[in-house]
Amino acid sequence: MPRYFFDIMDAVQSVPDEAGLDCRDLGEAHRQARTLIADAMNGPEATRINWSAWRVEVRDEAHSLLFTVPFPPR
Repeated sequence: MPRYFFDIMDAVQSVPDEAGLDCRDLGEAHRQARTLIADAMNGPEATRINWSAWRVEVRDEAHSLLFTVPFPPR
């Protein structure tokens, strides 16, 4: 099963995913990115963050960018 990495970032800050997650395919990787976004936007500090510039960059095992999932507007 391929491993995908989910880096969370905006124009200034970056939270790299060092561990990654095994997913069956790109569809599952996309669902995991959406779950990560939902969890971040519902966290304890979430109301103080402007999420409009944030995104999740999904990378493969070679750390090549596969796709980007933007955070939705609040």
